[in-house]
Amino acid sequence: MKELSSGYLRMLDHDGLDPVEYSWVVAEYQEGNSGKSSATFPKQDFRIPSFLGKKVSLEFTGDIRCIHCGKHTKKSFNQGSCFSCFQSLAQNDLCILRPEICHFHLGTCREPDWGEEQCFQKHTVYLANTSGLKVGITKEQPVSNRWVDQGAQEAIPLLEVRSRRDAGVIEKKFSSIIDDKTKWQTMVTTDSVPADLALKKDELLSQLEAWDLDVVYRVVPTRESTKIRYPLLRYPAKAKSFQPEKEAKIDSQFLGIKGQYMLFEDGVINLRAYAGYEVRLSVES
Repeated sequence: MKELSSGYLRMLDHDGLDPVEYSWVVAEYQEGNSGKSSATFPKQDFRIPSFLGKKVSLEFTGDIRCIHCGKHTKKSFNQGSCFSCFQSLAQNDLCILRPEICHFHLGTCREPDWGEEQCFQKHTVYLANTSGLKVGITKEQPVSNRWVDQGAQEAIPLLEVRSRRDAGVIEKKFSSIIDDKTKWQTMVTTDSVPADLALKKDELLSQLEAWDLDVVYRVVPTRESTKIRYPLLRYPAKAKSFQPEKEAKIDSQFLGIKGQYMLFEDGVINLRAYAGYEVRLSVES
């Protein structure tokens, strides 16, 4: 095995849709004179799809650093935060998971400036086919970035609104008739069943009009869904989830990537869940 990279894990970067091209991302830290740590992200000179079919090793050292402040932490909260950042940062508040309960207007936002910048901008409500049809929201541009991270194989935008809360209100209402979560076990073991997203879009928009919610929105006119193809040799037989706390080293044949999941012969790992974990990546020569 040849070690190609070591550092503190981050989400995979990606580009393109047919197929999605993934890039490995890790942080390295330097200690400053003030005692504070600054992260750098060195360029990785390899292509992950070139590993398909080869034995790949991910070895977790047990060291974890907060992705926000860089401090060492014994436990990671909410995909990369130390306990202090988990408690203090607005991006770790419950309203990020449930945007319909946004409390900015009550003056209780943890970071009002951050809330103004992140939550009060255009958001898209979309329909995606991941483990099945689901609705979701994103402020990302292009919106396909979010679709890739979720492992969608096809998706279509429904409408645009002026804030994260407005998007959350509509998503919550839609979730009464269509799923708003991805069943990851299904997503990492099989292709999604193709669906007529344009037809389903018409149904959802018709229902939304009937609800007459107090939310201003603009319907996105496109009726053509975006298709997404992932670098996959094949799917694993079972959706066993690797957990670095229990298995410090993954050493298995690499089958591909879907969403933020690396798929192996013996199981899968959601890299997003282990942001901030120190890892060594090695590949058979």
